[in-house]
Amino acid sequence: MTMKKSENITGLRKLAFYVRMSLECALRYWRHPSALVKASRLTRIFYRHKLKRLASGEYKLDFYLPRYPSQAFFTALEDKVAARPPRPVSVVLSISKACAYKCPHCYQRKDEAHELPLPVLIENVRKMRDFGIVAWAVEGGEPLIRFDRLEAVLAEISGLEVWVNSTGYTATPEKIRRLAELKTTGVMSSIHSIDRDAHDAFTGVAGSWRRALEFLRDCRETGMLTGFNTVLSDSEVVDGGIDRIMSFASEHGCDYVQLIHPKACGAWMGKAFDRSLHAEAVRVACEAQRHYNSAKSRIPTILTAQVYEESPEMLGCCCGGIDRFYVGAGGEVQPCEFVNISFGNLEKDGFETAYERMRKAFPVPCEEWTCERHAKEIAAAAADFSALPLPWSATEKLVAGWKTGTPTKVYEKMGIYRKVEKLKG
Repeated sequence: MTMKKSENITGLRKLAFYVRMSLECALRYWRHPSALVKASRLTRIFYRHKLKRLASGEYKLDFYLPRYPSQAFFTALEDKVAARPPRPVSVVLSISKACAYKCPHCYQRKDEAHELPLPVLIENVRKMRDFGIVAWAVEGGEPLIRFDRLEAVLAEISGLEVWVNSTGYTATPEKIRRLAELKTTGVMSSIHSIDRDAHDAFTGVAGSWRRALEFLRDCRETGMLTGFNTVLSDSEVVDGGIDRIMSFASEHGCDYVQLIHPKACGAWMGKAFDRSLHAEAVRVACEAQRHYNSAKSRIPTILTAQVYEESPEMLGCCCGGIDRFYVGAGGEVQPCEFVNISFGNLEKDGFETAYERMRKAFPVPCEEWTCERHAKEIAAAAADFSALPLPWSATEKLVAGWKTGTPTKVYEKMGIYRKVEKLKG
């Protein structure tokens, strides 16, 4: 029996889909006109993305949004347009730091190896699920190494929008089959070069390139979506690296490429980047996003460049519990995986306390990227500590001096976050 494949919807079919979706939202929110208007404004910005129709008959408007018309999709909308105050939609959850790879950019490299006790982990997964978190990226380290923990977490969030980030290390047919049984939406694997030797040199493990590609192939055969998590240097981006990785991903049948720009955090904390080259790389990546998400592109793989998704014309920086946050393997609650500060530990402080502290520090979504704007301050404060992230005692002092930046236009127009002073200078 041939398995149905996903397809990208363009042209009039795409327009017809958005009309139908708008009508369904109207029926759902007709008693709440303001929520309907806000939902329309929020979903409209994703029209510039490729629309993917899944084999299940559901649709993906955006890599980071739950599938439509799943309950998770409408919960995500309600988190934004109906909840007061608005709630985040997604979390990146590390279940273990265990990993055989030695990637030089790893944002967990300096974290302690402590793992949150499994009962505490599951208790807090339930809290976050019940709070309205519907989009999950579950990772390690390498989550397949600690498959008992991974399986327990996935069982609690089965049916939501769930992606597993994995290199494929220790993958077996049984593990892959279990991921599919637990309704994992898709898997993302790190591919940083189309060249096998260059990739293996980056990870420090021979065979990692081939292992990742075979893992993605086997996951795809079960019906899960697949994609690359790719970090390219600014010079690689400017030199045509995006086109090469997109063609390579398409050749291997991948649905997505998530392009992550280099960040001065974790193992790269304190690293200096050429500002002019970085600015040009951001421009090139944004242009590539527009191209690969347009009907002009013949490559079916969808590009999701973080510098575009977090640009002023989109949603801006959504860390800190605006749209997303990060929980490290030891239970530290961080604004995102690329901002090495903690607002509390799930075991010691509890989710509610850590979350409340974080939201006070990040009251509104802003155009400026926290991971770049405050990188030097975080690195300077981190010099006094042997491990990351910065504990709450240091974080509290650090964020007290931060000013909120320029509010993201789409959210400012929706009026769902309180007004704050704009960044001066």
